[in-house]
Amino acid sequence: MKELFLFLHVVLATFWVGGMLFLSLVVAPYLKDKPQIRNEAFQEVGKRFSLYGTFLSLFLLFVTGLVNTYLIQGGFRPSIHTKLGVFFVVVFISLLHDLWAGKKALYSEKHRVWAKWLGILNLILSLLLVYLGVRIRLGY
Repeated sequence: MKELFLFLHVVLATFWVGGMLFLSLVVAPYLKDKPQIRNEAFQEVGKRFSLYGTFLSLFLLFVTGLVNTYLIQGGFRPSIHTKLGVFFVVVFISLLHDLWAGKKALYSEKHRVWAKWLGILNLILSLLLVYLGVRIRLGY
């Protein structure tokens, strides 16, 4: 049972962080020189990734993280509290990005810039979450 929940947690984290890396390193540079389709493409890709990447995967990451906390770690420790704190900041930024800035980015340069920087901040914090998860798994 431990292995299954840890596996699911790692796959979900891979989807979440990998999706953001793919968007920022592949999709964004490709669309940068295509202003005629850039905004609409980001809106469409963003909607799809938001449903699976933000709402579904973050919810399931929370659930599998709690289960792993008890199955593998035996309960909460200070390092897990830190990870949970960063996780909730990521959830807040994700919702702000997806439900506010991202939706208005098609019609507003200001919101496009907000969406870009919220996405970058979210990627950095999500990479921090992966690092904290590795440290927790190694017993820190």
